Amino acid sequence: MKKTLFIILLSFIYGQGFDLSGRIISKSTLNPIQDVNIFIQDSELGSASNKEGLFKFTGLESDDYILIVSAIGYKDKYIAINLDRNFLNFSIELEDESVLAKALNVVGRFPSKHVPYMTKNISNQDITDNDYQTMSELFRNVGGVDVQMEHNNGRNANFSIRGSSDYKPGGYNNRVLVLLDGFQISMPYSGSIDWNGMPLDFLDRVEVVKGPVSSLYGQNSMGGIINLVTKNYSEEFVNSKVTLGSFNKKDINVGMNNMHNNVSYTTLLQYKKGDGHRFNAQYEQNNIYVKMDNKEKEFSISLMANRSLNGQPGFYVEDRPSLISYRLSDRDSVYLQLFKKQNLSNNNNLVYSASINHFYTYYQDRNDTPEGEDQDDTFYNDTSLNIRAEYQKLFNDKSYLIVGSDLIAERSDISIYKDVYSNPMQFTAGVFAQNRIVLSEKLLLGVGLRIDYRSIDRGDIYSNKTFSNVSPKVNLSYKQDIYSTWNFALSKGFRSPSLSEMFLQYATDYGLYTQGNPNLIPEQLYGLDIGYDLSNLSDLSFSASTFYYVYEDMIDFVYGLPVVARNRSDISSCGLETNINYKLNDRISINAGYTYLRVNDLNDIDPILYRPKHKLVSSIKHTKGKISNIVSMRYQSKQDYQDFLSDEREYEGSEIRFPIEQLDALMLFNYIGSYQLLDSKISFKVSNIFDVDYQLIQDYPMPGRVISLGYEKSF
Repeated sequence: MKKTLFIILLSFIYGQGFDLSGRIISKSTLNPIQDVNIFIQDSELGSASNKEGLFKFTGLESDDYILIVSAIGYKDKYIAINLDRNFLNFSIELEDESVLAKALNVVGRFPSKHVPYMTKNISNQDITDNDYQTMSELFRNVGGVDVQMEHNNGRNANFSIRGSSDYKPGGYNNRVLVLLDGFQISMPYSGSIDWNGMPLDFLDRVEVVKGPVSSLYGQNSMGGIINLVTKNYSEEFVNSKVTLGSFNKKDINVGMNNMHNNVSYTTLLQYKKGDGHRFNAQYEQNNIYVKMDNKEKEFSISLMANRSLNGQPGFYVEDRPSLISYRLSDRDSVYLQLFKKQNLSNNNNLVYSASINHFYTYYQDRNDTPEGEDQDDTFYNDTSLNIRAEYQKLFNDKSYLIVGSDLIAERSDISIYKDVYSNPMQFTAGVFAQNRIVLSEKLLLGVGLRIDYRSIDRGDIYSNKTFSNVSPKVNLSYKQDIYSTWNFALSKGFRSPSLSEMFLQYATDYGLYTQGNPNLIPEQLYGLDIGYDLSNLSDLSFSASTFYYVYEDMIDFVYGLPVVARNRSDISSCGLETNINYKLNDRISINAGYTYLRVNDLNDIDPILYRPKHKLVSSIKHTKGKISNIVSMRYQSKQDYQDFLSDEREYEGSEIRFPIEQLDALMLFNYIGSYQLLDSKISFKVSNIFDVDYQLIQDYPMPGRVISLGYEKSF
């Protein structure tokens, strides 16, 4: 039976001197195989076979190379070649392998392998080419993802996928599950993420799964998943990178990898410091990341620790200087992760994983705080333990079953609770199953179900709060031809209230008192996704997707006396996302993506805030020899917000209605240029070229033009 081909298209060029060409054929039929990827290990070189199965590299240097020949539906093949002359017209035979068997050979902790639809992968090459220096900078250029933030290097960044979240003082909107190598890294109290210590330089890729994935990962994944996947190295190296820039920015990175008995030992050290673009926006960060794993990805142990001191800039309102914040945030974060895969047989795997995360955050005032404006020092001490086990079984190349369970235990010790609660604890247990079934050569069916149970112990005289939920999912993939795939998904997501939403007690500088609500019930989401993907073409790839979601009992903080969390009316979210990549020639490539989003209160009760309706990102990349230039643009339409700093307010019972205002639309242009010199790289970057004034959150101005210069050296 003819196998269905799923090809991941890569294009590479490197070196000059000799030619290398060959032909890819099927071992069973001896027929040529079209659109097979052939790339050279540890380089940026690649090719793809044509209709006759032919491929070719030109201008290679005399050296030892390892060819990686890959196509889903066939087993990967590694070929060692010593190129000291032209190496022409040799044959490479590929053995058949089912799509499901190939999926079984990758570790279960990577969401995209379990969720083969609506996934955006940002490669390390994309990160390097665009010189992304923060996570928020990276995600601002991803279609369907919005970032609301107070300043570039701060902690208070809110990530939203397809309108899942907005910004509200006191509300963290943790509807996007963030993973590091498949391990949850959110803070127990709020569900928010400390982005400061994430190892951008050592990421292999970033996987963005859009839409609810609660059938596998439970709560907080109703909006989608962001999975940060670190590199798996197979050679020894030492790498250093220094970046200097505006606002006295200094970034220093040193990385190294050692190999011993087929095991890699990787270390990354980072130091970052800058003054920030406005008062009290300074930051200083010290990060260390170590990882040990083997080449076959059968086990890994990683440890990431960071220490950071961040200013917490307040609102910038000219006639209200009292809103200026003098607060500092001092945080220690530690992430310990363990992973083990056991091959029971050729078609059976057991996957175990465990992680321990600890966060200690101490908020204090600067020593130059004006008299009479001191705030009490506060601390947050959060610890979480996550244990997960999966059993993976392949049945006759027709069915790929995953059955598993996980347990999460979380503890929060928070100073502002001392008079009311002791140390709130949360326990979450879940069991899940998913089966991917080959219905025909063109159809792949996926069904999944997860059951969750969550208990919250407030640490006081009151009884525990408990929640339970059932999350099903059905998806269908239709392979129209070797170039085109259609995906359909029906799913249900959920999120139980966080500790902050239930028990928060906080008085703001602008006169509002924020209070949690222990009577909250879980949110529910019902979603429909339809996607189309065109790939495997030498110079063009295109994707489009549409979605319609309904949120029931969405949790939000409502302005009143006090500001209180509540389950609000039903919310709908629908939209369209498109993306196109076009290679004009060997030197010029173009990328463009457009997102349309519409979020509505189905009962017309509450305003919908911080959801831009239109977003457009595009870039043009030009390469010539060792020189690369990229010009990018980002457009974002106006956003509604509720001006809670305004004196013009209306009262409806205990609720306060503030006037609805709009943030201006923005259009930003960026430039990144680089020059490769042997084992060194020089880069020059200008963000916000035209020095545009803009805000992503009310009265939090963002940086104008920012310039940076970087130097990277490998040994």
